[in-house]
Amino acid sequence: MQQAGIYPAGPTRVPADLTKPTRRYRQKAWLAMAGLALFVLLYVCLSGWFALTAYKLVMGAVRGGDEAGLSFLESLPAAFLAVFMLKALFFIKHGSESEDLQVTAEQQPALFEFLHRLADEAGAPRPHRVVLSARVNAAVFYDLSIVNLLIPSRKNLEIGLPLVNILTLGELKAVLAHEFGHFAQRAMAVGRWVYIAQQVAGHIIAKR
Repeated sequence: MQQAGIYPAGPTRVPADLTKPTRRYRQKAWLAMAGLALFVLLYVCLSGWFALTAYKLVMGAVRGGDEAGLSFLESLPAAFLAVFMLKALFFIKHGSESEDLQVTAEQQPALFEFLHRLADEAGAPRPHRVVLSARVNAAVFYDLSIVNLLIPSRKNLEIGLPLVNILTLGELKAVLAHEFGHFAQRAMAVGRWVYIAQQVAGHIIAKR
């Protein structure tokens, strides 16, 4: 990729509805979204119940009485469970903390011209950061939190140098286009929500 003008031509005859989701796919996606939303709702409600129970028991202990000590002791497990569960809702998975080599457009203009053109063709956002790694891999990574269900996070791109070494330029373009395609999904925004919600739900469980 030494010359800025090198860019493999894409297919010329692509059906306009090639990536249009089917009705069945939409139904499955909405069902998945509803299930994930229900999980998060139940998780928040259960966490809130533990917090409210702990608060009531502590207030009972503060007011005094014969059972003040017992109320305080009973509040401890409820408070522990509330904190234990609620902390997972405020996690942030920092995709920006990669230890791989970050490159910029000033350092690698031909690479960034290639990536920006490919992202534009795929209808995907251009990568916020580009890093080079020694892994046989290409991946999009990003910061992840529950806020990203409403506000998309900026996407970063990892390019494994072994892939660059063994693939042709056309093959590398196809691999990177696949990564950009994960986040384009202009035909159906719920697909992005389902993906992010699944990541959030999985991380909530892992962070408990």
